[in-house]
Amino acid sequence: MIDIYFYIIENIYQFLGVLFSIIYVIFSIKENILCWPALIIAAIFNIFAFHIIELPLQIIMQLFFIGTGIYGWYNWKKGDNSGQLTIKSWNIKTHVQWIIAGLVITVALWLCLKQINIINSSPFLDSLMFAFNIIPMYMTGKKILESWLYFIAIDIISGFFYLSTGEFFFCFLFFCYIGFAIHGYRTWQKNKV
Repeated sequence: MIDIYFYIIENIYQFLGVLFSIIYVIFSIKENILCWPALIIAAIFNIFAFHIIELPLQIIMQLFFIGTGIYGWYNWKKGDNSGQLTIKSWNIKTHVQWIIAGLVITVALWLCLKQINIINSSPFLDSLMFAFNIIPMYMTGKKILESWLYFIAIDIISGFFYLSTGEFFFCFLFFCYIGFAIHGYRTWQKNKV
């Protein structure tokens, strides 16, 4: 028990980032607007955690999440013409365009990280996780049902990445995210108009 306590203290930013990330996803599944302040708080803690473990694109991604949190909070509060933002789906063509854009961004970032010799043991995975976490976050802000499917795929990749690097709080988080994303997809699918 003491070992767990010391592990938490040594990795306090990861622990608090994971805690607020879980709060965020639970609230987002329930379509509760409090998901957005939870995301902002999680991102702030995660900035420090990713700085410590030297994943520069994940730090930038957290800044994006803060912006997404502000955007989502505003967008969900404002709603659409009916006064409430409803869950929608995208067509296949739109998904293919976003996936291609994500792959292009991944390769471009990977080449940039390699070119400028950023200290990073996994520049390709850092780039992939960056691109394919940003896309479904944007989709969530718009309440696009399939955002949860994107999250499932990137959560599997991220979970194994953090397992291989020994970042166990983040590993735990992303493997939990898989279950949350499955539940989120089913819940939003039932609530879709």
